[in-house]
Amino acid sequence: MNKRIILLSAALAALAGCATSETATEADFGNSIAALKRAQAANPSKIENPSTEPVTGVDPDYAGNVIEAMRENVSKPEQVKKPIEIRVGEE
Repeated sequence: MNKRIILLSAALAALAGCATSETATEADFGNSIAALKRAQAANPSKIENPSTEPVTGVDPDYAGNVIEAMRENVSKPEQVKKPIEIRVGEE
């Protein structure tokens, strides 16, 4: 009987350790990102209620330049294969 009470007490103590309330950090989790999004939005009301309409009105020349710039900035294999030089002191 004593072993059973001790075992039951140990099990309850172990379960009580898992049933803690949330910390202040956990309660505030994600609020900084939400505040950052609201601060950077041109129209904060659209964050909660976004439009379902597709984006229109992009200048074709501008869009073409953006795509071309993105394709040019991809690293070249010959640049990636260069050895890493670590210089210590002056030469």
